[in-house]
Amino acid sequence: MEKVVVYMLDGRLLEGRADECRDVIPSRHATRSLFGTRHSRLEALASGLLLRALLGVRDEDRLRRGAHGKPYLEGGPEFNLTNDCGWAAMAVSDEPVGVDLEEVPSRYRDGIEGLVARRYFDAEELRLIGGASTREGLRAWARAWTRREAILKAAGTGFATDPSASPEVLEGWHLEQRDLGDRVLAAAAPSPFELDVMEPDASALLDGVLAGRGEPRP
Repeated sequence: MEKVVVYMLDGRLLEGRADECRDVIPSRHATRSLFGTRHSRLEALASGLLLRALLGVRDEDRLRRGAHGKPYLEGGPEFNLTNDCGWAAMAVSDEPVGVDLEEVPSRYRDGIEGLVARRYFDAEELRLIGGASTREGLRAWARAWTRREAILKAAGTGFATDPSASPEVLEGWHLEQRDLGDRVLAAAAPSPFELDVMEPDASALLDGVLAGRGEPRP
């Protein structure tokens, strides 16, 4: 059976070390970490550090992009990034992989979560969400959304392919999901796989890169 490893990094642990981190991560992520909300800046730092520490990516020129913008490394391994609420996660595998991380909504807004549900979710998913008046209903919304995100990212199209217009794009993929407190994690791949979720310490990972130990890991 194939294996997918997802590394989750808490960007808050990099907040006091932003300048150190910018010095060693890809320039695109370093620039992104200077703008936007606090969470988006921390996510850029954490995503860049995952690329540097786990895949050895220091220069953006090492990354190639597919037809719809999905980044990849020539010669592998396959990887995919996601971020939410100050966290970043990277899935690494030997085959195409997609990953998504989503915070369970604190409330159900008809013009946001309700609109997404009506546009994209199927009848069974809508049944599980119900009126989203319970925490489990809100979690069902996050599970339905991360399912689509992970599969479409694994396919390399993202929402350039509308799953409500072409539901077949969601078929044939294998999905694993984890409920992680107030977040839901989903990973998708073309073959059955074992999912391993790891949470390395972001500050320790940065120390390793600074000390020259941030080598690529399989």
